[in-house]
Amino acid sequence: MEGSNVEMSTQNTFITEPPRQTPVTHDVDVVVCGGGTAGIACAVCAARLGLQVVMIEQTAQPGGMVTSVTQWTGDMDNKGGFVREFFAELTALGIYRRPYYNGFQVVGYFDKLLEDNHVTPLYFTKAVSVIKEGNSLRGVVVESRQGRHAIMGKVIIDATGDGDVAALAGADFEYGRPSDGEVQSISLSMLMQNITGEPHLRDEVAPAMQKVKPDYKLPYDNGYMRKLPGCEAAGLCGLSHLCGCDLFNAEEFSKALAELRRQSLEFVEILNQTPIFGGKVEAYGFSALPGIRESRRIVCDARVSDEDCFDGNFYPDAIFTVRHNIDIHRCKEGEPCIIVEKVNPYHIRFGSLLPAKLENIMVIGRCIGGSHRALASYRLIADCFAMGEAAALAAASAVKENCSLRNIPLAELQKEMKQRGYELP
Repeated sequence: MEGSNVEMSTQNTFITEPPRQTPVTHDVDVVVCGGGTAGIACAVCAARLGLQVVMIEQTAQPGGMVTSVTQWTGDMDNKGGFVREFFAELTALGIYRRPYYNGFQVVGYFDKLLEDNHVTPLYFTKAVSVIKEGNSLRGVVVESRQGRHAIMGKVIIDATGDGDVAALAGADFEYGRPSDGEVQSISLSMLMQNITGEPHLRDEVAPAMQKVKPDYKLPYDNGYMRKLPGCEAAGLCGLSHLCGCDLFNAEEFSKALAELRRQSLEFVEILNQTPIFGGKVEAYGFSALPGIRESRRIVCDARVSDEDCFDGNFYPDAIFTVRHNIDIHRCKEGEPCIIVEKVNPYHIRFGSLLPAKLENIMVIGRCIGGSHRALASYRLIADCFAMGEAAALAAASAVKENCSLRNIPLAELQKEMKQRGYELP
């Protein structure tokens, strides 16, 4: 990498970078930005349709929440395609004890999926700018282990979870709940060993810990301690939670991560002073990612609304059905740890994947167009997988027909989703 001279303002409040020539390293059909839940499904499904795919991921491994944070398999029964294939593989690997699975043993499976389907993954790679002609995206500029370079694509998929690429392209977005702008709490999973049994945190563990330290209070009353399927003595603890963090302030977010780790280590220290595990529990690692439940929600052609969830509304551009409850983790201290609201089965719309006023881009995962409450229902693994598969089918149609994503034959996409086993009228 070549260095360059940088000019500073007299007040040192900004710098001026000189113009640069950025090499184009890839020119493909589909660029999937984000190799997490929605991104891995999209990349694999698109490659299976014969498309050239580059998948960029800012961490060291594929899977995101699937392999690093959660093990929850809700809302899978009305899904087919990639969702059904995934859970069948977990069963075959012996790492699935419904409703939980061992996400750490899924990484190798995803690696093989990417290799077998000729997806090009680029790890430790982050999109930092977009390449546009008018309102049409033509590629992304990334920073990776080889420096700054550009990746061109016929279709750009924003699977970052935070809507980073769409935001860079100028898309409008919503953030937080309408009343005060607060988002759901973030969390961090901790790996433990020498785990026997699965005592209930609130009813069994917390009272025992308060005998050791009377003022101790669990950071999250609805957390869990459980053994990992496929492991004899390894377990996972989803306990540490934090409200009020600005997810897009680097210093604040970094302090929040340190606080989540502190909460977890304090828990183990006090736990080992109780008779429950006889002082044998050892903390031996944290999840590679924090559990972020909510950040940007991109303004799209369509929006999944509160009313859709409660009324079970149907729209002509429906691509699959969601049946999971709304689960809102506390947004502020003092609120209930989780609010659960029952939904009527409702549909995710294709228009909720299309950022308004932009072309050649789709958003998938928690950053699609939707309300604060609706997001707390459709942010699950199975639903994000389904978004990724639908986006892959749409991308293939747009490339084949050489048309805008808004002009693809939607009826054919819906027919294919239904044939793959997704619930649609």
